[in-house]
Amino acid sequence: MRFDRILTNPPFSIGYTPSQHFPERFRYGAVPEGAKKADLMFLQHMVACLKSDGMLATVMPHGVLFRGGDEKRIRAGMLDDDLVDAVIGLAPNLFYGTGIPAAILVLRNKGAKPESRRGKVLFINADREFYEGRAQNFLLPEHIEKIVSTFEAFEDVPGFARLVGIEELRENDYNLNIRRYADNTPEPEPQDVRAHLVGGVPVKEIRAKQTLFDAHGFDPMAHFEAREGDSAYVDFSEGLTGRADLKRAIEGDAGLQAKEARLREAFEAWWREHGTQITALSGNGKHLTQLREDLLTSFTAALERLGMLDPFAVRGIIAGFWEQNKNEFRTLQARGVTGVVDAWRTSIITQLEDEQSKADPLDHRLVSFLLADYVADLEALQARKAELDVQIKAAEAKPEDDDEEEAKADEDAPTPEQIKGWKAERTKVNKQLKAQRASFQAHLDEAVDGLDEEAAAALLQSILRSDLSELLERYVRQQRQQIVSAFETWWDKYRVTLTDIEAERNAASGELQQYLTGLGYV
Repeated sequence: MRFDRILTNPPFSIGYTPSQHFPERFRYGAVPEGAKKADLMFLQHMVACLKSDGMLATVMPHGVLFRGGDEKRIRAGMLDDDLVDAVIGLAPNLFYGTGIPAAILVLRNKGAKPESRRGKVLFINADREFYEGRAQNFLLPEHIEKIVSTFEAFEDVPGFARLVGIEELRENDYNLNIRRYADNTPEPEPQDVRAHLVGGVPVKEIRAKQTLFDAHGFDPMAHFEAREGDSAYVDFSEGLTGRADLKRAIEGDAGLQAKEARLREAFEAWWREHGTQITALSGNGKHLTQLREDLLTSFTAALERLGMLDPFAVRGIIAGFWEQNKNEFRTLQARGVTGVVDAWRTSIITQLEDEQSKADPLDHRLVSFLLADYVADLEALQARKAELDVQIKAAEAKPEDDDEEEAKADEDAPTPEQIKGWKAERTKVNKQLKAQRASFQAHLDEAVDGLDEEAAAALLQSILRSDLSELLERYVRQQRQQIVSAFETWWDKYRVTLTDIEAERNAASGELQQYLTGLGYV
């Protein structure tokens, strides 16, 4: 059989046992029998099973990219026949059962590469694109979108991806080590010796981050003061007296706030124009993948022109939003907006009835939007109960023996009647809380059943807009934090100079000398 597309995740580095069946599938060579290097034998088998215009993607250990001997000869044959389309390095600890980093190899059958891709291999170094989990790392939708969009664009991305010609690979002895071609190692933190000695922040270090500052509409020099006769260094503004002041000053910067406001305005304008595409899914026959692409294209056009977030971040926002709500979109297409709301209600009630579930039904986004008054009343009762619990516990606490007389004389201590009143009120609040929780499903059913198609569509629009807005704000906060981190780094590096340290040392030495003299030791 031959296939248009092959996706595999074969076992890493298992022993190879040759077979007499279909030897023509291994035209590029074989590894020794018993060698725990069967990876490229798997790969050759996949290539042999492709249709003439077929394409494959497989996960492999990094060793297949640079090991010598028989594996090098196999690699060389595949590269000379121009089969390899891309080599993508991934982060460690992404796969179950192994913590080692892996690579994705993308190959096409001989002659199947598009003209623009022939004679070249795209190296993508994505080993820093991951979300760190407790036991395992994860690729978030935005990481996947960055990798996929780079592969589709098939062009250089500084510090992330590079196109390499076959001739260069031959010169490097067919070594496909990803970092050799796409090095994403961050630049080392610069250290200015003069600034360490006499203070000041080097202007060249500030200018090196100008792209970040400009993207966020931030003028860094507004928070520094010039040094007289020394234009190469600046000091922090007088108002910045502590490290904690940096974050407040940056977040309150007028230029930064104005740029963020323009981004939010652009988002709101985009949502007004394109958000209705989502709720219009119901019954219009539009394919979900086409909607996703439409949203990506229009969102990128609306926000990227502001130059605040980079293109990968902008596309990552929609990718994350889509992944978060893809089940809702499928339900919307099949059952309409009321079907989505009803599915949410079913999910909430299921959580409510599942005693083993750790999820709180009140945390569901439908509840926060549809039952805001109910939730507010419940939170007010919970707050009052907590307040009464604290008052009663403090009043009934036994005083320490040494403080007993003082406690008895304390005129502000609550009387037994007050404590009794608090307990009575707590009993009443507990009953109200119990009744309020018991009525949750009734409130939910009443609210959901009262929605017609138009109201349900408006509610869904509000919830989805909020989801997307939160994702956008997360990216904005991350970029703003990069500015804060830059200032904090300069503060930590250059705020205390060698001169300051020597002065403190000399002062301490003088105090010690006086102390020893006073005791008669010296």
